[in-house]
Amino acid sequence: MPQIRLSNVTKRYGKNIAVDNFSVSVNDREFLCLLGPPGSGRTTVLRLIAGLDKPDSGEILIGERLVNELPPVERDVAMTFETLALYPHLTVYENLAFPLRKIELTEKRIKERVYEIAELLRIEQLMKRKPAQLSGGERQRVSLGRALVKKPSILLLDEPLGHLDAKLRLYARVEIKKIQRELKQTVVMATFDSLDGMSIADRIALMRDGSLVQVDTPQMIYDKPKNLFAATSIGSPSINVIKCTLERDEDKLALFSNGFTLDVTVFGDVLSDKVGSELALGIRPSDIKVSTKPPGVESKIYTIKPLGRENLLTLDAAGNMILAKVPSTSRFRVEQTVWMQPMLDRIHVFGQDQRAIL
Repeated sequence: MPQIRLSNVTKRYGKNIAVDNFSVSVNDREFLCLLGPPGSGRTTVLRLIAGLDKPDSGEILIGERLVNELPPVERDVAMTFETLALYPHLTVYENLAFPLRKIELTEKRIKERVYEIAELLRIEQLMKRKPAQLSGGERQRVSLGRALVKKPSILLLDEPLGHLDAKLRLYARVEIKKIQRELKQTVVMATFDSLDGMSIADRIALMRDGSLVQVDTPQMIYDKPKNLFAATSIGSPSINVIKCTLERDEDKLALFSNGFTLDVTVFGDVLSDKVGSELALGIRPSDIKVSTKPPGVESKIYTIKPLGRENLLTLDAAGNMILAKVPSTSRFRVEQTVWMQPMLDRIHVFGQDQRAIL
C-alpha cells in the first residue's frame, strides 16, 4: 500500500481558502484521522487526495507518483461519502457490484468479490434488500462495502459514522479498525468527533480553518496539546479552561481567578517571566481530586452525572464551573461542600496567544 504525501497544498473556492498551505504524510497501512470542526477543510483534503478536486498549488503524491493531474480512476483510491450515496433503486448486491461493472469483470468474478466483502462486513443476508429497507448501521456497512469491493490501495472515509447513534458508533469504530487491519489498507478518515479519532486512528491531523494545527498520536495530542484549540478538541468531556492571572507573593507563584487560587511555584522556571499576564489554565476532568476536606479549592457540588464506573461532578469553584470525574463509589451529594485539587503534573497553561506554555 502506498504512502500519501501532501506538500504545501492550497485549495480555494472563489475567495474562500478551504485548505491553506497544508502538508501531511500518511504512512503505508496507517490509519490517519483528519479531525476538525465544520469548515476546517477536512473533507476538501479527502477530495483532493481522491482527485475529485484539484489543488491550486502544492503537490499530492501517492507512492512516488505526482497525482495532481491524474483523474480519480487512475489513483487506486476509493471514497465513502457522508451521505452514503447508495442507489435507492438497486439492491444491496447491485450496489456492491456497480463499481466492479465499471472495470469489466466477469459476472462470476463480480459475484465472488461481492460475497467476499459481504462476508467480511456481515451483510450477506441483506443482498436482496434495497437501501430503504436497511437500518442506519446496515446502510453504513453497505456504503463501506462498495468502497472496499474494488480492493483499492487507499480508502478515504468522509464522516463514516455520522449517521449512527451512540451505541452503533461504538460497534462501528471497532469494525472499521478491524477491517483496516485485515485488509492492511492505508486509510484517511475525516470526522468532527474526537472520540472517533481517539478510538480508531494511529495518528490524528487536527485541522482548523484549512490549516494543520497539530499532527501526532491521539495520546500525545491529549497529553501535550500545542495550543488551546488542540486541548479543547480532544477528550470527552472537554478540558476545563479557567482564565487566570499569574501573580507573585514573595517567593511563591499562583494563578488567580475570581477567588480561585492555584499554587504553581513548582513551575517557576517556566512561568516566572509571565507574572502579571492573563493566562488560561487547562485541567482535564480526570486530573482532579475531590475530597471532603482540605487541601484544595473549596467548591460546591452543582450536579452529579452517573457514567457507570465513574460520576461526573459539576463543581462551583469560586464562580468557576469545573467538571471532575470521580469513582462511582464516592459518596458525594448535590450542594455538598468539597475541596478540588488539580494534579499539578497534569495541568496545562496557555499564553495570551493560546500557545501552550506548560
